[in-house]
Amino acid sequence: MSTTDKVKLAGRYRLEAPLGEGGMAEVWRATDLRMDRPVAVKILHTYLHPSERSRFFREVKALSKLSHPGVVQVFDLGEEDGRTYFVMELVEGGSYDRMGPFEDGMEGLRLLTASARVLEALQHLHQRGVIHRDLTPRNILVSSEGQPKVMDFGLAYLMQESRHFTRTGITVGTPEYMAPEQAKGLALTPQADLYSFGAVLYRTFTGKPLFEGENDQSVLYQHVYEPPKPPQSLNPAIPAEVSSLIESLLQKSPGERPANAATAHAVLEETLRRYRESLSATPRAGASRSGHYPTGPARPEKLELQGIHDLSGEVAWPGELVAREGSLWVGAGQGIARLDLTDGSVYRQRLGDEVSAPPVVTDGRVYVAAWDGRLTGMSLSGRPILSFPTRAEITAAPLVAELIYLAGRDGFLYALDASGTLRWGFQAGSELSASPTLYRGLLFVASEGGWLFALDPQSGHLRYKVEAGAVHTAMPARGGLLFIPTWAGEIHAFDPLTREVQWSFDLEGELWGAPALDERYLYAASWAGKLYALEQKTGEEVWTLEVGRVTAGLSIAHGVLYLGTEEGRVLGVDTQSGRLLFEATGLGPIQVPPLPYRGALFVATLAGKLYRFA
Repeated sequence: MSTTDKVKLAGRYRLEAPLGEGGMAEVWRATDLRMDRPVAVKILHTYLHPSERSRFFREVKALSKLSHPGVVQVFDLGEEDGRTYFVMELVEGGSYDRMGPFEDGMEGLRLLTASARVLEALQHLHQRGVIHRDLTPRNILVSSEGQPKVMDFGLAYLMQESRHFTRTGITVGTPEYMAPEQAKGLALTPQADLYSFGAVLYRTFTGKPLFEGENDQSVLYQHVYEPPKPPQSLNPAIPAEVSSLIESLLQKSPGERPANAATAHAVLEETLRRYRESLSATPRAGASRSGHYPTGPARPEKLELQGIHDLSGEVAWPGELVAREGSLWVGAGQGIARLDLTDGSVYRQRLGDEVSAPPVVTDGRVYVAAWDGRLTGMSLSGRPILSFPTRAEITAAPLVAELIYLAGRDGFLYALDASGTLRWGFQAGSELSASPTLYRGLLFVASEGGWLFALDPQSGHLRYKVEAGAVHTAMPARGGLLFIPTWAGEIHAFDPLTREVQWSFDLEGELWGAPALDERYLYAASWAGKLYALEQKTGEEVWTLEVGRVTAGLSIAHGVLYLGTEEGRVLGVDTQSGRLLFEATGLGPIQVPPLPYRGALFVATLAGKLYRFA
């Protein structure tokens, strides 16, 4: 069928371009002329055996019983000139196999959210007596808005019909994602779909298939008899709770898997909640330093000043506000200040010297560095847990992952365990002013001497180094690129695999604060007073805005970019257009990034005042 034929089905559906073809049918992009909307049309091959034709109608029957945002919607069924077809919604975007592996930060949040939505769809299927039986990454589409949609129900069957359909002993499905009981040709329950989705999650989060073999039989044998490697062992960035959930979904016996999709969904939703909190508790929002905060205000134009708190000390520079479980922390004077959001109380914990870097809050711990070169770890109540001295001041927040990575202006990168014991050290040869970035299995740290170092996170061994220019602030990463902001005002988009710079852009002013990333653009502001939005893939300028001198990093929440200036302005800017959505003035010099958190915006000034807009 030629794409130029513009074939019309039922005088209504104009076929425009093929989307794919399988053994049973071909799928076309089409236009519903009556409703004036794009659709997908699945057309059955005319040469199919009657049993395969019955399978086709089962797919339509299964889909017609479902109405859920996570399931591809069926619009119509028909037959013309011996061709049977059905019409369904067209999902613009891509399939689930384009996602992953899991990366800390915005990409990780996107993957966790999509996975939770798929489990919601599976629960909807199972509650209505439908088992998919062929859940694979390619059978889960992801819309341009990030909504996953389960499709391809050609192997689905209704549970009330299972007695008649599963006693054949025939193994059908995709071997790489097939439950052990399905591989054996046994009767299936909804737990078979849970196993398949566990295999999907394994492939997506780790970047590697659950099992590999020379042929289908080899893969099926492993599904039945071989234990998989723990997901976290293949990708340490995967949260422990997610790794455990995937392992529970992949149990060989259906009875040992979660009771239903709702049970698995509850685990993932709690993980999501904790993960959102963890991003707000880490400067630059996670190990990939995207500056993306997921719980900020949804309507910035409605923000009004709700309160001012005295932090009893000049706010540290470089510094950042961080938040977790309803409290905010920031370095102020010779200590760290904590604001309890429930009652507005401010608590202070004194240190031996002035705080010189942003704090980091993890489960039950706060890490903070001071001008005396000492990293202090304490409980949330202030009880000392660890103390590690370096030989010069520390201006970089520690990166807390499997180990605690500490960059010092003595030229060393230290890796500590949870007790504060040194595991390894790396000598960079010149001052380290910025926090390291953990990305794609490598630890990146940049020096004031102009070198970018790529290290093994476990051993500290140098993988390679490249000249990049002096770096004073965090390096964000996304989409396979590490973005290197230099003190001179250049941004380099660096590919860690090819070790090549993909593009460079000159901001024409010193770069004091870290850029921020969303799904498409990079945002940066320099001392010269101009804010830029650049295409991440090409470095092309999208829009600019005059904002004033910026010495702090940028923050993103819900499509809004937040920044503070030396002139005491706080701005909220639409990320796509550069249009100003929010502005507050007269606050005094701002040298830390605004923090969007739990529907509010928090701004700390150099003078030690904390403003809350909600």
